[in-house]
Amino acid sequence: MKNRVVQLLFVFTIAAIMLIFLNKSIIPLSSLIGLLWPITLIGIAFIIFIENRSPQSTLAWFLVLTILPVIGLLLYLLFGRSRWRRKKHLSRSEEKRKVFRELLAGRSFNLEPSCPLNERSTYLARVIQKFGGGPLANDTVTKLLTNGDETFTEILQAIENATHHIHIQYYIYRSDEIGTSIRDALIRKAKSGVIVRFLYDGLGSSKLRRSFLQPMKDAGIEVVEFDSILSPWLLETVNYRNHRKIVIVDGAIGFTGGLNVGDEYLGRSKKFPIWRDSHLKIEGKALYKLQAIFLEDFLYATSNLNTESWNQFMDNSYFPSQGTHQAEGAVQIVASGPSSEDTSIRNALLKIMSSAKKSIWIATPYFIPDQETLTLLRLSALSGVDVRILYPGKGDSIISDQASQSYFTPLLKAGVSIYRVKDAFMHAKIVLVDDEVATIGTANMDIRSFELNYELIAVLYESNTVLDIKNDFEQDFKNSIETTWATFQKRSIQKRMLESLMRLISPLL
Repeated sequence: MKNRVVQLLFVFTIAAIMLIFLNKSIIPLSSLIGLLWPITLIGIAFIIFIENRSPQSTLAWFLVLTILPVIGLLLYLLFGRSRWRRKKHLSRSEEKRKVFRELLAGRSFNLEPSCPLNERSTYLARVIQKFGGGPLANDTVTKLLTNGDETFTEILQAIENATHHIHIQYYIYRSDEIGTSIRDALIRKAKSGVIVRFLYDGLGSSKLRRSFLQPMKDAGIEVVEFDSILSPWLLETVNYRNHRKIVIVDGAIGFTGGLNVGDEYLGRSKKFPIWRDSHLKIEGKALYKLQAIFLEDFLYATSNLNTESWNQFMDNSYFPSQGTHQAEGAVQIVASGPSSEDTSIRNALLKIMSSAKKSIWIATPYFIPDQETLTLLRLSALSGVDVRILYPGKGDSIISDQASQSYFTPLLKAGVSIYRVKDAFMHAKIVLVDDEVATIGTANMDIRSFELNYELIAVLYESNTVLDIKNDFEQDFKNSIETTWATFQKRSIQKRMLESLMRLISPLL
């Protein structure tokens, strides 16, 4: 706090001195701007250079600052702050998060699989935990939920059956028909004595109005905004969003996956009458990690990362004994964010995909891979692995869509199959390897999800849900049009130029 006051006093002092000089006409305003502007741009360019970003990111920022200096400066102030600066900003809260994790780790959850997994799954789970993933959880039943109707029906049913608490967290939460239905269900449960905590992202859900949220607060629901865009810490937080989607009921049933809350996820959008998405229902011991992730985010957002606050969650009401769920395989929850030591989700996905012997199937709405991911997919395809990417037939952003397509050429030439779902927006985030291991969660296959957002995925080992995911993939492939190298190379020179330009700035997306 003291440093912030000193910084503000310094800024005001400099501003006052400048105004005095300007008032006395010692330095004309135009001359002053002409002097300070190139100095500012050179200073920012130097900062970008010494931050040791990836070559692609460094080149992209230099390009933007050179071609569009005014816009580039504003973009840098809002979105160019490095992940290292975010970690520094959150260093104290991250230390407290670690203490919270250690307290939970000290509880006896007995998560080891009761049925042994095969050698590959056991090895992957062990390595992914070293990468920062959660423990491997046995006795966990999962259910694949396909599209909005099935997902919201299950979530509303779980809310109606709640007896102790409901925890709900979304990146995008809209005040439309489905959003109001879920809100009203939460209000009813809160009035009946159930504890309800509602966490939403300050940017993704910025359109939520007080008139929509106030009835929840009046019912006793704890409504919390994650990093408001109106915060004095805007420059430190605006580029790092909480993209997680979590619902937990009584510590016994949980949900996560691709769907936010909005009518478009039910196909009620004029722009996207067909919205293809996937979610996951979880019952069993894997919920311990999912619950811990929600509580960490909630306590951070309420500025209550302290012993007094988290002690209330240490009883069996929030981490109940799960008993025995007759489930095959196991589940591992992996979370990462800008304050993480490393890009845990990205590293986990790379490790899983590198283990492929037969197939790698990917569903993603945005495909902007880093160089390591791109190389892995190319080499896998060249070595005979069946690599397929399921991609939207209609995109929701021309910038990300064209940037994604700029990566198609090297993949198609290497033998990767790319399928575009007919007339639909494919929003699911899934990876399936060898019909044995699958991931489903909130993270897209892009640099933003890997490095900048708070995300999570569930890794499924040898469970029946993996086969359900395979069946959904096969059905989606039937409803898709394959993009071949022969047809893709016929696109116009204008489109190729647009793709190339979007690819240059793709590290900034």
